[in-house]
Amino acid sequence: MKNAVKTILKFAFAFGLIFWLIDSGKLDLTVLEKAAQDPLRMITGFLIILSILLMVTWRYYLIITDKMVKKPSFLKITKFNWIGLFFNSVLPGSVSGDIVKVFYLKDLDKNLSNRFLFASVLIDRFVGLFGLIIILGLFSIINYENLSQMSSDIKTLLDINLLLLAGVIFGFVALFFFKELPKKLLSPFMKIAFLEKLLPKLIDAWENLCMFKHRIIMLTFISMIIQGLTVVNFWYVVHPFAEGEFLFRYSFSIVPIGFVAIALPIAPSGLGVGHAVFHKLFGFMGVANGASLFNIYFILLLLGNLLGIIPYLLMNKSKRKSLNELEKEANL
Repeated sequence: MKNAVKTILKFAFAFGLIFWLIDSGKLDLTVLEKAAQDPLRMITGFLIILSILLMVTWRYYLIITDKMVKKPSFLKITKFNWIGLFFNSVLPGSVSGDIVKVFYLKDLDKNLSNRFLFASVLIDRFVGLFGLIIILGLFSIINYENLSQMSSDIKTLLDINLLLLAGVIFGFVALFFFKELPKKLLSPFMKIAFLEKLLPKLIDAWENLCMFKHRIIMLTFISMIIQGLTVVNFWYVVHPFAEGEFLFRYSFSIVPIGFVAIALPIAPSGLGVGHAVFHKLFGFMGVANGASLFNIYFILLLLGNLLGIIPYLLMNKSKRKSLNELEKEANL
């Protein structure tokens, strides 16, 4: 019941934001009609999104097969990953797509512990974020002088980007040379009431990262390619419909900030939240219809995720886990 209420609240929040954006004129749905008049661009953008989803699956394949004695086919992992993406899009509650994916993967190798399976999902998220922040930070350095002159808001964003980059660099240095440092830094705060549950989880997440130290550089490099291609595709799909100048050379310093924001589990697939964030970000650059531009890309991405229903329905009924089963297992 509690999880159902959380899901309802997430959808209510997301659709509330959408209604507000439309009502205030910040989200113009007629832009979708203009986008539909350029089918070649939309189809190309959609195919690139599918290619990116396959690259993300390959990255996860390298993680999950690290501890497997008998490696499954890439196609099988792709199937489970796509099913997970489908559930992430339609069911943002306790039964997230990650949990769905984990319990199907468990059937592939009974020797894999739940701790490792959940750690594999967490590591995949971390390296994805690392790649995004590195690209964001590097291009913020390259474009700092030009962008910081546009407004004080953009300068503040660029400074935050550089702080995030410094944090990732510090994390890599600690990972390879000072593995125990995070534990030592956090241990004095372990007895603080509101941190006593959070800090052990952070330490556990750090230990999971340390397990994959031998592959972290390669995984992060793959993530940088994925995130770079995502930014290029976003610009390619939406820039003809921008109300203002949306320059390609600045997209790497601005667009990833929006992707970081929609990665937070506030609303399904970034619905509403992504629209509001991109409206604000593009406003800093003098582009008036950021929410409408994001909406074009959002729909293409959602369509790609929803294709996960196909492998789910094609599975044998005996192997297809019901939502009730997954929810019970998730709450164990």
